[in-house]
Parts: sequence; C-alpha cells; structure tokens
Amino acid sequence: VFGKDITLILILSNLSFDHKTVKVDMNASAILYTRRAVAEILKATTSVDLGSKQGKHIRLKIPYSYYGKYLTTDKRIQVTALCEVIHMHGVKLLVEKTIILEDANIIIKIPRRVVVNKAVSLEISYANPLPEPVNRCVLLVTLMNQQVKIHLAPLAPRERSKIYFEFTPRRTGPLQLQVDFSCDKFSHVKGFVTIAVASA
Repeated sequence: VFGKDITLILILSNLSFDHKTVKVDMNASAILYTRRAVAEILKATTSVDLGSKQGKHIRLKIPYSYYGKYLTTDKRIQVTALCEVIHMHGVKLLVEKTIILEDANIIIKIPRRVVVNKAVSLEISYANPLPEPVNRCVLLVTLMNQQVKIHLAPLAPRERSKIYFEFTPRRTGPLQLQVDFSCDKFSHVKGFVTIAVASA
C-alpha cells in the first residue's frame, strides 16, 4: 500500500553440487507506466555463498522515506536484481519485478433504499496512508453530470476521516457517484459506487 515500507525477498538456489558465490546488484527505481525510469530510489550490492543444493533468501527493504518523493501518479516501482556467479565468466541472471502500489481506499456508504425526489445522505470516508501529515486536501464529487469541490481539513499521519454528502436524485434507475481525493503529497485517489434509485 502506498505510504508503507516495501519488503521484497529474492530467493537464490544452487541446483548443483558445487559451492558457488553469487554477487547480487539490486536496484529500485520509480517508473512511469511506459516503464521509463524517473528516479533511482535504492541501490545495493551483496554477495552470497551457496553450498551444495543450498538456497538462501535476500531481503530488500524500501522505506517510504526513500520512495515517497520520487513516485509519479502511476505509483510504480521497478526492482531489478542482477545475479552473477563469481569465477564462472558470463553466467548472469537478471530478475525484474514491477510493483504497483495501491491507494488507501475511499469508502462510500449509501442507505439501503434510495428513492427518487427524496433527499439522501451518503457517508464518504477517505484517508492519509502516509507517516506524515498532508495539507490542501480536496474531495471532488461527480454526480448527475455535476461536480462539487469540497475543501477538507488537513489529515494527520495515518488518519482516516469522513464527510456526509447530501443530494436529491431526480430520476429512477442506476446513478453513478465518483469521488476523487487529492492533497499536497498525492493526488487522484478514486472511489465510485452505483446507486439504484427506486420510484417513490
């Protein structure tokens, strides 16, 4: 989840009976959805000794403080590990993993029954998933081809808050409500719900 530390585990296995030493170069970069690198987040090198038929785990931790300021709205991080067997010229293996971080979810609660031409109140819950406060919080609510911009109070680290939104549906049938939450540290966390409007 966006805002939390990322932990990855690389598993190395020696399938032969010979002892092997493997040099591992690890790299993490913020990327766009096109896979173009935006900024390098982390670089690390380690060496692992593997005995006959032995396997070992290498743990890589990427703290939020490392990646937070480099992420784009795509919220993607690409991690690569180049594994080279020492004393075996040309024996290399490249492992790649693309991580797409999930947003803190928006929760929209609607009454069990919504009736045409009768006012209804919805509960919209939103959150700050970061270990730091966020400011300039804005909620953009889209309903019945109209947008309402709501300016919200700042959120403390990991804080979840909610507002109540009232409207009156003017026709029966399905109605889609979309919510878009943004602040100074991230933008466009989306949520939506389809509301079934019944006749009076």
